[in-house]
Amino acid sequence: MKFFYQLERYEEGEYVIVKLEENGHEGIGAVLPDRSKGQNYKTVMGAIEEYRSIVEQSKPWHFAALSQRLLKHFPGHPNVTFAISAAATELFSKLQGAAVEELLMCDGLQLPLHLENWNGEIVIPEEIGGVMEVLAIPEKRMKALLLRKYPKGEMEKLIFALSRYFAGYIIE
Repeated sequence: MKFFYQLERYEEGEYVIVKLEENGHEGIGAVLPDRSKGQNYKTVMGAIEEYRSIVEQSKPWHFAALSQRLLKHFPGHPNVTFAISAAATELFSKLQGAAVEELLMCDGLQLPLHLENWNGEIVIPEEIGGVMEVLAIPEKRMKALLLRKYPKGEMEKLIFALSRYFAGYIIE
């Protein structure tokens, strides 16, 4: 797979877009630096550069295990791992000619509810580290998934699809 990343700017600062390409198809993910944990675009780009060889040596059909490999080597960057995992999932779905919802087997699930006043547990997918790791969370129907708004809508469709396994979603 070809692996690219680039710095983007928006009104609140900088963020990083990751892109995976194979056979004319692409998958996109994004990383908003977690400033509360000391991240900025430079630390995110440094972590991505460290991941580069693992990602480039992977094949699109490794999308389900890619995040586990990345988390094993670089456990301190779950948001970077999630962005790469999201991009790999999107890429694989395109290569298979399937919608992300179909790939994640959520076609038959109820559409999620927007939970404005949720007071239960909230799962932040970018803190989990990967798409498959989010799916592996136990008792998902008792939790809400946070749907973070990215500047250009990156990963929104994928995270919305994941939220179908939860009680609903909360928009940040």
